[in-house]
Amino acid sequence: MRAFISALLLTTAALPCRADAPDRLFIRPWTELEPLVRLGPGPYPIPLDVAEKTLLEQGRILVSGMIYGWDFSYTPSDKARRVEESFVLTPIAQVPWGSPRLRVMETEVTETRLWARIGYTLDEQESRRRAAWDSNTAALSTGQGTAALQEGAAARTKALEFAIRDAIRRSLDTRYLNKPREITGEIVLWTDPLMVVRSGTYTTTATVKLLVRDFIPYRIF
Repeated sequence: MRAFISALLLTTAALPCRADAPDRLFIRPWTELEPLVRLGPGPYPIPLDVAEKTLLEQGRILVSGMIYGWDFSYTPSDKARRVEESFVLTPIAQVPWGSPRLRVMETEVTETRLWARIGYTLDEQESRRRAAWDSNTAALSTGQGTAALQEGAAARTKALEFAIRDAIRRSLDTRYLNKPREITGEIVLWTDPLMVVRSGTYTTTATVKLLVRDFIPYRIF
């Protein structure tokens, strides 16, 4: 199932990681202390200790995406064929909650937001996995996704998933002439995604590396 990434691991284990250091990853997520949308009960403004736990969980998900990534399955929409779009991301593995190698290095409050600098120390296998992706075999692509603020915290996840989907679309546009019926593969976050609030939405920009496993074309219109 992972034949192509396993081959990369064997051939590129000595390559350097694109991180602040060969065995470290750093990200800088943020969360609201006074969310514009409140969908559930709880104190308001959000206490700093609660916000820090939220940031640590965000960091865990992002770092997992930068090391292990996701399997993806993507079916583009096609009105002529009456095909609806489908996009599924399945985590390959995740850094466990409470890992001592994932730490909040520092925090900063600016207006109504709590920012954090989160660091993660990679073990040897994780370093090799990141290095394996640092190859011309894996396509580099950047995409952008948006989700409405009214959806609350779930909008953050949606905006990231939509950005990843957009990055796949852009990569396909540069590599294939015809629209596929379905495409599957693996994808990782290559850098820390950038998320901003813009026009009533969370807007996320994500740079990824991806490998296509199967490109299934339409045989007959």
